[in-house]
Amino acid sequence: MKTDLKEIENRHISVLLNELVDSISINNKKKNVIVDMTLWMWWHASKIIEKMNKWDIFIWFDADIKNLEMAKIRLNKINKDDKVVIILINSNFVNLKKELSKKGIDSITWIYYDLWLSSLHLDEAGRWFSFMLDWPLDMRLDKTRWKTAADIVNGYTQAELREIFLKYWEEPWANKIASKIVDARKTKKFKTTKDLSDVIWWIPKTKSRIFQAIRIEVNEELKNLETSLNDAIDLLELWWTIFVISFHSLEDRITKNIFKNETRDCICRDIICSCWHKKSLKILTKKPIIPSDEEIKSNSRSRSAKARCAEKIK
Repeated sequence: MKTDLKEIENRHISVLLNELVDSISINNKKKNVIVDMTLWMWWHASKIIEKMNKWDIFIWFDADIKNLEMAKIRLNKINKDDKVVIILINSNFVNLKKELSKKGIDSITWIYYDLWLSSLHLDEAGRWFSFMLDWPLDMRLDKTRWKTAADIVNGYTQAELREIFLKYWEEPWANKIASKIVDARKTKKFKTTKDLSDVIWWIPKTKSRIFQAIRIEVNEELKNLETSLNDAIDLLELWWTIFVISFHSLEDRITKNIFKNETRDCICRDIICSCWHKKSLKILTKKPIIPSDEEIKSNSRSRSAKARCAEKIK
C-alpha cells in the first residue's frame, strides 16, 4: 500500500515543537553537526533543517526502518538543493558512538531526544503496541531483535514479571497481575494483545501501564537511554547543548540525574574522592519545560511531557 504522507502528518502532532526548535543555536562560522536521536517521523527534523546552513550535517537515528523510509521522502522535499548533508542511521540510539564512528564523526554540536512513541505506533496495527485491538503480542521497535512481548509474558517467572511492573510503573497490583498471567498461560500461551488484555480486564486504569512496562522491557528503553545520554554528553563539543523530551517519570528521572551528576566534580560522595569525576554540564532548565495549556488542549498526549536542556562546559 502506498504511504499517504499527508494523512500521516495529520495523525501525529509533535510535542513542544517550538520550544525545541527555538533552543537550537546555529553557528554561522563552522559546520554544525545536529543529531536527532528519535526521528519517529520528521516534524522536529523538518523545522531544524530549515534553520541549518549549507553543508551542515543532520544525522537521524531510528530503530524502525519504516519510519526512516517515510521520513526520508519528506525531508528530501524540504532539503532543497541538498543544502544540508543528511545521514540516515537505522539503529537504536544506544549505538550512538559506534554508528557515528563508522561515519568518521567524533563530535557533535547539538543533540536531542523525543522519547514518545509517535501516534503511528499507537494507532497502526502493524506496530502492535496497544491493547485496543487484537494484534500480535510483539511491541518491538526494532524488528531484528529476537525478544517480543509474547516471549516475556510466556517465559518470565512470576517474580520477574512482578519486578518489571514495579520497576517501570510502581504498579500496586504487580504481584496479583503477575500471578494471573502465570496461571493463564498454563492453559493457553499468550499470542495477541487481546489474550493479555482479557486476563487483566478487571484493572482498566492499570492495563495501559502494564502494556507500557512490557514494551519498555522488550526494547530495554531505560537502559539504552542511560547509555545513550552519557555517550551524547561525551560527544558534545564545548558550549553546545543536549535537549531531552520525556513522557515517563522514569525517563525524566534518568535524564535529571545524569544532568545533575554532570554538574558535579565528585559523584562518589566518599570523604576523599575516589571517582575523579569532573563536571561537564551546565543545566539550562532549572525546572523542566512543560506544554502550555493550549498545547495540552489540542493534543492530550502532550500532558505528561517534560523537557530538559543542558550545555557542555568542559
